[in-house]
Amino acid sequence: MIPSVIDQQQTKTPEIFTLIPDAQNWQQFKNRGEILESVDLHIGCYDSLSGWISLFIAESLTTSPLTGATYNPGELPENIQDWFTFDVPDVELTGGKTYYIIVTFGLMSDYRWSGAHGNPYKSGASSHPDADWDFAFRTVVDKSKTMELESPFLYFLENHPYLFPILRYFLGL
Repeated sequence: MIPSVIDQQQTKTPEIFTLIPDAQNWQQFKNRGEILESVDLHIGCYDSLSGWISLFIAESLTTSPLTGATYNPGELPENIQDWFTFDVPDVELTGGKTYYIIVTFGLMSDYRWSGAHGNPYKSGASSHPDADWDFAFRTVVDKSKTMELESPFLYFLENHPYLFPILRYFLGL
């Protein structure tokens, strides 16, 4: 069984951006076409009285979310930036398509999401006021749930299993 792996990522975290309450804070990513099972953000909560925070995955900023999760402030890193996993219900995403990681939360909350200038993630933009900024994230997929063969040779072998003994013989295995 193939374990969960990171599909897309931007891990540079030298700067911190205070997220805008009651707004859509977002980062685009281009998926490879697997079952998405979680999203890691380099994030922190800086007020113990902060309310809930939600992460959604959507095809655009105006469509309904495909999946998402909501957490309470005590569950996120407090007064420090660190990686936090938003465990979302599994959803199959289309390879090569751009999706949005959307973070929302209520008023009177103080959440901060790390990132970097210099356009470190070339396959997407973000809601940051500076066009060359990307938020830090990792998308985690479970490859065991989508075993699509990308090689024509492997696809051929999958559909002609009687060739395995012949190949083993010729290869001396």
